[in-house]
Amino acid sequence: MIDRIRLVVRWLGWILERIVAPLRSNPDSVGFTLSIPETGTTTIDGDVGWGSRPPALLRCSRCGSDLYHRHPYDDIDCPRCVATHSYEEFAALEFRRFRCPVCGSAMEHGNRHPNRIDVPEWATCHACRYHWEFRHSY
Repeated sequence: MIDRIRLVVRWLGWILERIVAPLRSNPDSVGFTLSIPETGTTTIDGDVGWGSRPPALLRCSRCGSDLYHRHPYDDIDCPRCVATHSYEEFAALEFRRFRCPVCGSAMEHGNRHPNRIDVPEWATCHACRYHWEFRHSY
């Protein structure tokens, strides 16, 4: 009889541990830890508007090298040749990717209105959950 009581107590302790474990605080965690899998794609940090867009990597129209365009309103100058573009020519250059301003990773990007807007309208970093949106009227 004592062995059965010990077995039941051990079994209840195991169940209680499984219930309480997700509720414990984790000092290493930076986000919400009790989320369901569908909300795991939510972002932690982000910006809106072209003035706060992430740094971009473009292709030079003259020599084909990569151009790093940090700020959206800076001129675009090629470090390898003499090509110089105004920031207004951003859409005319071949866009390669955004670089996350928080962790430096390559960001996934896309267009919601590909036939109306020539530049990427959103970008998400899957490493740190940073998200950027292009503000515009629909």
